[in-house]
Amino acid sequence: MVTSSSVTNFASLLQQVMIIAEQETGMHATFDDLTGIRFDVAAMRLDWKHLYHTCEYCIFAKSTPEGRRDCIRNKIAVNKLVLHRKRGTSGFCHLGLFGLAEPLIIDNRILGVFYYDSVLVRGQEKFTRAKIQRYCTRRGIEPAPFLEKCKEVPAIDAKKISNYRETLRTIVDLTVFLCKMNGVQAGSYQIKPLRLPYMQGQPWPYIIRESLLYIHSHLHEPFNIKDLAVHLRCHPDFLSRKFKKCVGTKLSSYLRQVRIDRAKKMLENPKLSIDYIAEHTGFSDRVNFGKVFHRLVGLPPGHYKSKLAVEAQPPKKNASEALCGPLPTVD
Repeated sequence: MVTSSSVTNFASLLQQVMIIAEQETGMHATFDDLTGIRFDVAAMRLDWKHLYHTCEYCIFAKSTPEGRRDCIRNKIAVNKLVLHRKRGTSGFCHLGLFGLAEPLIIDNRILGVFYYDSVLVRGQEKFTRAKIQRYCTRRGIEPAPFLEKCKEVPAIDAKKISNYRETLRTIVDLTVFLCKMNGVQAGSYQIKPLRLPYMQGQPWPYIIRESLLYIHSHLHEPFNIKDLAVHLRCHPDFLSRKFKKCVGTKLSSYLRQVRIDRAKKMLENPKLSIDYIAEHTGFSDRVNFGKVFHRLVGLPPGHYKSKLAVEAQPPKKNASEALCGPLPTVD
């Protein structure tokens, strides 16, 4: 069984490998988690730089609401393509950057997409400039700043793309190993090409979208509403009122519910201890976790885990079936 101490040495293993891959090529490695699996496997914990495109060109492109939406749409389109094909792909984004994408497949289910991208391809400079020109013309914006910023983007040799694809696949293979070692139950996850609810196109204000982003990206941390308000530089009461008005539920209730929903999925994994789950769903201790879980689910975590284990067992055969198979039907 995985406990809090047994995974400490592996807490940043995946990220270390991704950093090494970045140093070798200048490409940026990220993981688009479509299920929340990275909360359940400590060795898959990644900082925000490896969950989002953070190269200077991408940050510049997302500096306006329209630019941010266009980048999100581009990512969603690639995710849907990978989900449909169940295999990797490659190509250029709407602003001319080249990238590779490979799915994380566990038990024939895609739980996320790894990206290795944010570069130019030598010999394709004219094509990249044309992509930028078309995008800016469609948006009615000046292309000069994009073209100037693009000059700072690192470039790769087209002949080495196949090697880079193998590097990305190695990262995926490592992640598959980590998932299986930690007893991940792929069937318990719900797959969404849109990673977080704030991406669903709701007309929510910026502060609500950022609240949801922070909550779903830091579920494993024991933060409260006051901490969230400090992060967003606003008053806790203002944040709570705004959240209730926009989302329709109290912020405190929403935070407890998403923590418990994550815990329920983690309890399906027989290799994870209750202490580990309590710690990695943001609760201060096992006792507090047990009280909240019992109140929202109706069962203590241990009983819920035992109930899942019983339901997962195959039905027992009676003695006659065990010896000679099912008895024939007599008319």
